[in-house]
Amino acid sequence: MTRIIDTLADQNWRHGMGRRFEAMTDEIFQVIRWMLVVGLASYLAKTHDALILSLTYWVLSALLFGYVASRFLLRPEIPFLGNPSGRMGRLTQSALNFLLCVVVFGLTIYAVSALTEAIAAYRGAL
Repeated sequence: MTRIIDTLADQNWRHGMGRRFEAMTDEIFQVIRWMLVVGLASYLAKTHDALILSLTYWVLSALLFGYVASRFLLRPEIPFLGNPSGRMGRLTQSALNFLLCVVVFGLTIYAVSALTEAIAAYRGAL
């Protein structure tokens, strides 16, 4: 118990923990903000049959995919295979991270679509 109290009282540990928590919440907030923007574009594209609104939705969705891809591919990868040696191991590691990126993006777009349809149905627009 005293070890936990000493750890919590350590200013360096608290500063590091605060920075990690802030970085995590910033990432979550960025994804939520992107989801809201894509959701608004999706709502407008579904309620109005204008090509520019559909195009805006697809462009913003592509940008959201780019943001999710940058999180999983351009930053340090999630080590599914540990630290693979050899070209094939690194390619497999990157492929698994890309697959994770596609799955996260698909789930995000699915959530945006479900939320948009619920809002449109509530407002009687569809």
